[in-house]
Amino acid sequence: MAETYRVAKLPIRLRGFVEPDTNAQFEGYAEPGTYFVLEERPGYPTPDTDYARLEVPTLGALDTWICVRWRTQRYATLVNQEKPPPAVRLRFDDEPMAIREDRLVALLGGLRGFRYDLDKAYYPWPLPGITVPMTPPQFNNCCTFVEALTVKAYADAHGDSFTWDSRRHRQMMIASTEDYFSPVTAAIESGMAIPAPSPDVSPHPWTLIQGWRNQWRSGHTFLVVDHHPATDKVLVLESNSAYQLDGVGYRAIGNLRDKGIQPPANWWTLPDVWTWRQLCSTYLFRQQAWLKVKDRSLSRLSPTAP
Repeated sequence: MAETYRVAKLPIRLRGFVEPDTNAQFEGYAEPGTYFVLEERPGYPTPDTDYARLEVPTLGALDTWICVRWRTQRYATLVNQEKPPPAVRLRFDDEPMAIREDRLVALLGGLRGFRYDLDKAYYPWPLPGITVPMTPPQFNNCCTFVEALTVKAYADAHGDSFTWDSRRHRQMMIASTEDYFSPVTAAIESGMAIPAPSPDVSPHPWTLIQGWRNQWRSGHTFLVVDHHPATDKVLVLESNSAYQLDGVGYRAIGNLRDKGIQPPANWWTLPDVWTWRQLCSTYLFRQQAWLKVKDRSLSRLSPTAP
């Protein structure tokens, strides 16, 4: 029998409380979307109301109580959802556009000194088909980091057979409201990646994700280098100003300039490293593209991991 978990689907923004009581301390809002249910209190504290405690990493306490029902008025739907199986790890050995992982790793050396700045973003090297602002100073943001790393790696590997232009650049910058997941679209249409089976399936090694905390504000573009199925931990590579980062590094581990390019051995055992479930609960709207990367070893999952 497939493993399931309980989720709450919120069609509207709901107030969150410290206790299952609307008179309790207000914690913040749970935005419309799907959340993992940690606890349920049907018919509590009176038969007129049902409450549920949700996993909401965007709030300080990481969880909150919401009122699911008041009398005949229902504010959220609680359902059992089937847990997706771990992603099949593709080797991409026969994929013409695939690149060796060591190309990406080598380029990280040119990005390790960058600090995060949302509005002042520069590139460490030119990119084909477009004109970009060049460093110094060494500042970038999430979109420019992902574009600089991936496009440079694929362009160097494939030369004229890989095409990049101003339209693709605008997609990476999410310059249009016609496609809020345009970095994912650009990666797929350019040949760098394949579409993931669904937004919810656990990420493949070297997955590009465009996530939004709500519709459509607080967006973030980042890479998942790997996922550890047994712990559900994810090795997130990004440019950010949060989660122990001020620039390019691994989420909740540290900046590349401080910790080095190679992630810690057994990184999935570190208590602060995020799980895929936390990412899903934070970026309620998301899409992912699996980059065509072969000969992988950066995650150190095991000596024989494909």
